[in-house]
Amino acid sequence: MSVRLFLLFIVAASVLSSPAEDTRKNVIMIAVDDLRPMLGCYGDTRIKTPNIDRLARSGTLFERAYCNYSKCGPSRLSLMTGLRPGSVQVYGHDDAEPAAFRARRPDAISVARWLKDHGYETRSFGKIDHDGWQVASDWSRAPFAGREDEMLEIVDEENPDKPTLIADRHSCPVMQAPDVADDHLFEGRMTSEVIKQLNEVQEAKAKPFFFAVGYRRPHLPFVAPKRFFDLYEKDETWLAPNPEPPEGSPPFAWFNSDGYASAAKKFGLNIPEQPDRETAIALNGYEMRSYLDVPREGPISRERQIDLVRAYAACVSYVDAQIGRILDSLDQSGLRENTIVMLWSDHGWHLGEMSAWGKMTNYEVGTRVPLIVSVPGLAGGRTEAIVELVDLYPTICELTGVSAPPHLEGDSFVSVLEDPRAATDGVAFHDYVRHRSIHTGRAVRTAKFRCVIWYDREGKVEFEELYDLEEDPNETVNIAAENQDRVKKLRSLLE
Repeated sequence: MSVRLFLLFIVAASVLSSPAEDTRKNVIMIAVDDLRPMLGCYGDTRIKTPNIDRLARSGTLFERAYCNYSKCGPSRLSLMTGLRPGSVQVYGHDDAEPAAFRARRPDAISVARWLKDHGYETRSFGKIDHDGWQVASDWSRAPFAGREDEMLEIVDEENPDKPTLIADRHSCPVMQAPDVADDHLFEGRMTSEVIKQLNEVQEAKAKPFFFAVGYRRPHLPFVAPKRFFDLYEKDETWLAPNPEPPEGSPPFAWFNSDGYASAAKKFGLNIPEQPDRETAIALNGYEMRSYLDVPREGPISRERQIDLVRAYAACVSYVDAQIGRILDSLDQSGLRENTIVMLWSDHGWHLGEMSAWGKMTNYEVGTRVPLIVSVPGLAGGRTEAIVELVDLYPTICELTGVSAPPHLEGDSFVSVLEDPRAATDGVAFHDYVRHRSIHTGRAVRTAKFRCVIWYDREGKVEFEELYDLEEDPNETVNIAAENQDRVKKLRSLLE
């Protein structure tokens, strides 16, 4: 054999023995804590979210996406494991609860671990599971989660150029607008790390990747660089159109301060388990009231409410800018051509609606979330299809060509991504357990109605709610009593 032929043989053998390039799509999953659909792409022209809006233009925007539990930890654990809250049975933020769940259901491995076991490079940034709940072995690299209690990051107002501080929970300002660069706060630093690691995996080209990027803002406290506060004037049109609780509803349906009794005692306040309507309104939204510069109880002035909504909007725009940096990096590197980008929030957030501030209700504003999925090769659009966060796990599996594990309880919505105008008769389910299981509310949301059935500890029905969302989109009047046939039909979906 000539030298030339021998060399050709060696080259050919090398090519044939090299592993085939894995062409499966990459996934970047962006989670934004406490984000309601108060975005430009959802029709709110007052807020400035140009980067989320451009993501929506390249993908499918879900007008009717819902969480399955309107509290951070239970919602995220449900999403990441693909199980409904009733199967997970984690309803609070006690660290013992997810540990007990994982011991009871070792088969319910997370979507991150499932993709890792099927050849994906999986990496996590910020808040994906509830803080402190992540399983490190689910990820190919140790999670870039930030410091303990990173949620309480504030700027030292006397020394703003120094590194940020972690505030004491009960002496933390409700908002801050420091004149600092984006990277001075964790959300900016985390985004820089995401881009750095994106460059790493692109250079390696060894595996497809699954990046989960979790922004903590606009969760309380409302802290963002001053330039984002400067985007907004005080605007009374953002005040809640329905500040009163629904007519004919029990206080436990909308009183979302029940988990803060211990915190309130530090300030000499008593949060009763069974408050009357007047007391519940006076103490509602205690998650926010527990911060400085907000009344611990009683009315919140209109001026202060406007300040709070403006601060919330500033945080949304701050996060939007960071998302824009990620999208720019994907575009400039060429990764966008083979990368699925999905954005979601773990639940909704009341901004004074029904006298509530925060999450933790079964109503539309507490459960409806933004959901945008952009898939290379699919045109996208807007869809009225009803989907749930528990559907994300099977959808990711189908989009990546990875077989779904048998424990999943949601349904893939890839067919909707392929045809956003497709008709659907889907429904969404969400639960909320109130006052240490004294009341358990189970809700079903159809295209027209929301029905909530409240059960006592013995499992007996104690109250029913029904709202016609076409006639009464703000859910101001409970019409269950005069529509018992409708309630009976919807209640059957919950049993």
